[in-house]
Amino acid sequence: MPHLSLEIMRRARKATRSQAPFREGDLTRLELRIAKRADKLWRSAGYCRGRDLIHWLQAEREVLKGIFLPDRPADAGMAADR
Repeated sequence: MPHLSLEIMRRARKATRSQAPFREGDLTRLELRIAKRADKLWRSAGYCRGRDLIHWLQAEREVLKGIFLPDRPADAGMAADR
C-alpha cells in the first residue's frame, strides 16, 4: 500500500507543477511589488508607526486585484470597498 500512495503523490506533484500559474521567481517579484506599494502607502500616510500590517494588506489587495482582475481598474474596486 505505501507504494500506491507514493505513486499518487508523484502524479499529483507532477500535475501541480505543470499547471502552476507562476514560474520560479514570480513570488519574489510579487512580494517586491507588494512591498513597494506598501511603502508608498506608508509614505502617503505620513510615515505613521504601527500601521505596517494595514499598509501591507491594502497593498496586497491592490496588487492581487491588478493581477487577477486586470480588466477592472484597481481604484474602482477600492472605491466600492469603502
